[in-house]
Amino acid sequence: MEKKTGGVIAGIGWSFAEKISVQLVSLVVSIILARILSPDDYGVLAIVNVFVAIGDALVSGGFGIALVQKKDSNKQDFDSICILSTLLSFAFYIMLFFSAPFIAEFYGMDHLTPVIRVLGIRLIVSAVNSVQQAYIQKYMQFKKNFIVSAIGTVLSGGTGIVLALNQFGVWALILQNILMVLINTVLLFCVLSWKPSLKYSTKSIHSMWGYGGRVFLATVVDTLKDNIRSLVVGKVFSSADLAFYNQGKRFPQLLVNDIVNSVGKVLFPVFSKNQEDIKRNKDLMRFSIKLSSFILLPLIFGLVGVADNFVLLFLTEKWMPCIPYLQILSLVYVTRSINTVMKNCLLASGRSDINLLHEVITSVITIIMIFEATIRFRNIQLIAWSYVIVSLLGTIIFFYFSSKEYLYTVKEITRDYMLSFVLSVIMLLVVYFFGKIELYLPVKFTLQVILGGSVYVGLADILKMDELIYCKKYLSDKLSCRKWGE
Repeated sequence: MEKKTGGVIAGIGWSFAEKISVQLVSLVVSIILARILSPDDYGVLAIVNVFVAIGDALVSGGFGIALVQKKDSNKQDFDSICILSTLLSFAFYIMLFFSAPFIAEFYGMDHLTPVIRVLGIRLIVSAVNSVQQAYIQKYMQFKKNFIVSAIGTVLSGGTGIVLALNQFGVWALILQNILMVLINTVLLFCVLSWKPSLKYSTKSIHSMWGYGGRVFLATVVDTLKDNIRSLVVGKVFSSADLAFYNQGKRFPQLLVNDIVNSVGKVLFPVFSKNQEDIKRNKDLMRFSIKLSSFILLPLIFGLVGVADNFVLLFLTEKWMPCIPYLQILSLVYVTRSINTVMKNCLLASGRSDINLLHEVITSVITIIMIFEATIRFRNIQLIAWSYVIVSLLGTIIFFYFSSKEYLYTVKEITRDYMLSFVLSVIMLLVVYFFGKIELYLPVKFTLQVILGGSVYVGLADILKMDELIYCKKYLSDKLSCRKWGE
């Protein structure tokens, strides 16, 4: 199995390197901007981002995945999808441009209109970038993406900080957002062998329409489901409340979500190439769940344990109301590694219908729970808890179908996942209660991080977990290669 997974782990390594480096820079930029700007500035961006995210889903959701899943996709297929996505982006941007005043009126915030119209430009650039990302994923060119993403994050983040220091307020966030996508797209245009052209083929679109259409619908439904919470909080409560909620969601996303997605980006083309080999895909699925859970669960539970000291130390007291949201919304990602691996395995086998069913079921439940939390209880924390519950339910749905398709049993998933989960909970308790000791805040936070890592790795070492042994060997091999210049 190790030989079979070597290329996969190499791809995951570069994808991890990309995401970790980008997220570290993004984390630093986010902390600096949060210290400079007000919660209201972030609240405005959060409202506008809802509509841009929906536009992104309508423009690029589904057909990039179809390009990766299709075994014999060629340049004409990529060109055709790029043209279709770009035309859709122009159409949606025009709609967004003229509806901006009505959205601003709905929220009672006149200054939303120019913000929506400017940030909406990102949709047009994202249309091309989504196809570039599909090309990278299809041909496993994650090293190039690593370099480009790092450059884009540093340049856009630096620009955002300079603008924020010069009192540009929310516009610092808006321009940083646009620049990030623009720089990435331009640089990828320079380094990728695929360049978009005007060669459009209806036949190419038609060949991917069935599969891509179902993924497209699932992506749109998923985007609406994930953003309806922000829509409701921004309308029923205040923009500051929305900023606290979104900031609580942002840091778990920065820490975990993109890293999990990077695993999916690597696994999906591998699953697709071997979609008839059920046994190999099951073995790879189990391996991926074990390894990703081992790495990600301590990050998630560690963040829950240090949340109060992290916010106070890095974001200052003005952001303290976001602490409960940060702790609750971190739990959304407890099963995300399982969810992502199973979803990509099912999609690769052509079962985009299961993904669509998953999104429909979880979306209906989401709307019901948000209605109850908002209308009956008027409680934002209950809205956050609804996210956790729906995420768990979604994982159960994917597991049910994975057990049917790949004969993945409850006993096997317990063996693959639960030990990392238990060790992470133990680490959380140690870190949390240590955080209650009266110490100088920077020292206490540093000791929490060191103690948490030591407890988790120490227990894994005592139990001789295969995942730790594999990670040690992988890192040792990589360091050895660097040492000898290989």
